[in-house]
Amino acid sequence: MNFKAGQLLAQRLFDGSDVKMDYYAVPTTVFTPLEYGSIGYSEEEAIKKYGADNIEVYHSHYWPLEWTVAKRSESTCYAKLICNKQDDERVLGFHVAGPNAGEITQGYAVAMKLNAKKKDFDMTVGIHPTCSETFTTLNITKRSGKDISVAGC
Repeated sequence: MNFKAGQLLAQRLFDGSDVKMDYYAVPTTVFTPLEYGSIGYSEEEAIKKYGADNIEVYHSHYWPLEWTVAKRSESTCYAKLICNKQDDERVLGFHVAGPNAGEITQGYAVAMKLNAKKKDFDMTVGIHPTCSETFTTLNITKRSGKDISVAGC
């Protein structure tokens, strides 16, 4: 992120550009044993800015293919999209916890930068069986209270 901000600053100082860094849709990953990636708002930030009634949160656990043989837990990895109901469910926040979260997050960064909506994610063909595919099939909202356990492939 600092590299991009520095590039844009240099272009403003020396090339006459007026483009400033947009800090909203910056993809971020924490490289811990179970990686965590995010773009945009946290659920709490979105609620604070837009109000709880205007936010819809889609979420699910998922089970990475590489975990099936090792018999690792089906309920550890997690995917979440935070959407603005008043703006045709524009995605405000993207969150993932699981293996290769950095790769998944980087892949969706362009969609977030282009103000993707939930229907854009829904209409994207997911590559099966990948962890990233989870974001093309999210259909359970937090508000519904439905079980988000892994149900198989």
